[in-house]
Amino acid sequence: MSTDRYRVGEFTLDVSLACLRHGDAAVALRPKSFALLQHMVTHPGRLITKDELLSEIWPKVVVTEDSLTRCISEVRAALGDTEQTVIKTVSKRGYIFAETVTKLDDDDPVAQPRGAETPTKGSFVQRRRQKILLLTLFGILAAAVWYVAIREQHAIAPQHLSLIVLPFASLNADPAQGYLGDVITDELTTALSRLRGATVIAASSAFTLKGKHIDMRQLGADLGVRYVLEGSVLRSDESVRINAKLVDTQDASTLWSDQFDVSRANILRTQDDIVTRLASALHGELVQAEIRRSTTSATPNLDAEDLAMQCEAASYRLGGEAMTPSYELCERALSIDPRNVRALVQLAFYYGSRVGRVQSPDPAADLERANTLVTRALEIDPGYYAAHCVKATVLEGKHRVRDAIAAAERCLALNPSYAGAYRVLALLHFFLARPEKMLEYADRGIRLSPRDPQTSIFLLIKGWAYFMMEQDDEALEWLRRAAAASPETPTILAALTSELALTGHDAEASAMLAQYLALKHTRSRTIAQWDYLPDDNSAFVQFDARFKSGLRRAGMPER
Repeated sequence: MSTDRYRVGEFTLDVSLACLRHGDAAVALRPKSFALLQHMVTHPGRLITKDELLSEIWPKVVVTEDSLTRCISEVRAALGDTEQTVIKTVSKRGYIFAETVTKLDDDDPVAQPRGAETPTKGSFVQRRRQKILLLTLFGILAAAVWYVAIREQHAIAPQHLSLIVLPFASLNADPAQGYLGDVITDELTTALSRLRGATVIAASSAFTLKGKHIDMRQLGADLGVRYVLEGSVLRSDESVRINAKLVDTQDASTLWSDQFDVSRANILRTQDDIVTRLASALHGELVQAEIRRSTTSATPNLDAEDLAMQCEAASYRLGGEAMTPSYELCERALSIDPRNVRALVQLAFYYGSRVGRVQSPDPAADLERANTLVTRALEIDPGYYAAHCVKATVLEGKHRVRDAIAAAERCLALNPSYAGAYRVLALLHFFLARPEKMLEYADRGIRLSPRDPQTSIFLLIKGWAYFMMEQDDEALEWLRRAAAASPETPTILAALTSELALTGHDAEASAMLAQYLALKHTRSRTIAQWDYLPDDNSAFVQFDARFKSGLRRAGMPER
């Protein structure tokens, strides 16, 4: 019977006894380190990738590369490979076992344990073996203490927006129905990895956890992630029910959950809707979760990314007294790190968008600053989707609406789950007087992100579209809904004021105008100040004239 023994330099690896020997002495190795050495010895002289070692040594278990690094260090120490000439590291790829390996025959006496003399009590041989045993036990104990110490020392600190998407469980009895959950898991992992600053564990690693009981705290510690997304899929004849839950790994608490049904009529469209809707909702939830974490942290000094995320979350509120102070957070972030892309883009959005809402005290200066900020952001990270949407807003202000549409479409291509791209595209088609396109993008945005903090803008766009088509009853309904959702957004109140006046609701129009003028952030207080015409097409000029006539009728002064 083969014993599978290998000579490696001055050592003998005995697979049948799971033992590494140096002469007569056994060399202590943990089981995983021994398995790693065995795999390398049986595959000498070639590149062994990290993925190969991880799947071979830890089958069906998710571990980080830190575990692999510890085993490599143990094996090198056992072989005396201080110069790393036996196990050579290939940067970012893996390792090569460069020592000569000889497989021993069954009858080869080399490195066999010494035979079978029967020592008497107190004999030299017995004392020698007792000494070896004590040294071995001491080595094992030292290795255990070292392992625990290193584990504590090198515990993976969770990064901003770090998460894993666990395989969505199928609640159907038929195992063949489980594929949809796998597809959602894979595509949602890809979609979430597009979020700025997100670290998302690969789906291939997540699938090794399928069907297993998960300790959320332990998973977070092992993988260095703050959040876990888990969910389930239940298919019926007509629909698919999706449940999803976002969990904080620090205390295993649920931060967000949702349930929704989608039609099975078009399964490919269904998959896209599920992924984009979940990814869009999670974008805001993850940013908000990070803000809660940073504002309640015992650490007094927030870093640039903490401040930038607080700034981003505050930008979801388009009006109100909290609006201006929030952008001071972005300024603080840039004072710490002038290359913080999130802060650059949020500031550019602030200055560029208030021009488009006709609420800027100095449109030319705001546009110039917005352009400088977003240009710098794109130079640092040309693939950041949100930067292209902000660039579109700047181009709109410079009367280059068609170029702006190209930039917004680039934003959408980079991240199809980003609701902001749909808002920007709907507004751009507004300036081109294309109400059908406005409704299309607004409806898609609402379906994608029904609980979006900026849903009021989609409602406004729908109101504008019907206003443009002179379908005043529909326009009034949507503008009322927009004002109810965001009563401190000046542009929404101005639109509702005009529509109320045009439809004969004079007293309500007058009251709404007073509410508009009372807002702290209202800048355009006369008809003349509403002079924003990004495109001079005749249909938009006609709309603009009708809108101003409603403001005039409500009592807004001419100048």
